[in-house]
Amino acid sequence: MKFRGAILVLFFGCGSAAAFHPLIGEDTAFLGKDVRQLEAGLDYAVSREGQDVYATATAAELSYGLFDRFDVLVTVPWQGWSSHGLSESGLGDVLVEVKFPAGAGAGWDLALKPGFSLPAGDEAKSLGAGEGGAWVYGIAGRASGPWQFYLNAGYLYNRNSLDEEKNILKGSAAAVYGFLPKWLVTAELAAETNPEKDSVSHPVSSVFGLVWSPLPSLDLDAGVRFGLTKPADDMGLMGGITLRL
Repeated sequence: MKFRGAILVLFFGCGSAAAFHPLIGEDTAFLGKDVRQLEAGLDYAVSREGQDVYATATAAELSYGLFDRFDVLVTVPWQGWSSHGLSESGLGDVLVEVKFPAGAGAGWDLALKPGFSLPAGDEAKSLGAGEGGAWVYGIAGRASGPWQFYLNAGYLYNRNSLDEEKNILKGSAAAVYGFLPKWLVTAELAAETNPEKDSVSHPVSSVFGLVWSPLPSLDLDAGVRFGLTKPADDMGLMGGITLRL
């Protein structure tokens, strides 16, 4: 169902495996023991494949550094869609994740981020999967001067009651450049398996963004996403705020 596909893009973009906004993929940094972080993100997307769909999602992610290099994350999304006079909105599926290191080599840090979803969203309104899913992401990251680079590869077991593809592969590559003491510019390419079983093409998107950190504990960001294949959203606008406590 196209409504469901549009919501999924927003859902995983705001929540699962997200690094700092507006990246879709994850980084290899850790909060540190007893550090708390609150991320709030907004994503507005337009898709014109088949029926025009306009989708909006907000998500609050609370992260906690249980140990120096072990983070626990809980994400609660609120999302909605509209198309040809029809619209729905409400709570989405809740995400629970952990992140921990997995080694280092050749200048790259490695980490893993497994997680699962709680089926809080209403699948009849295309706001949830109807069943809990599970996933794991492998993350590689390195820094060189003002540059940061991140590679992500993941597998999602997409349990659902909507007759969608259950085995979803995801991948992304991102570059981040610090061009002023408090500014970062980001660029990313992301792809994933299309959950629509009868599709012969898969969503591929490019994402560009800016991050401003006026304080060491505060990040503000904005980004734009462009679909590179037909199943991807035609365009998306993103904004977010991150506060570390």
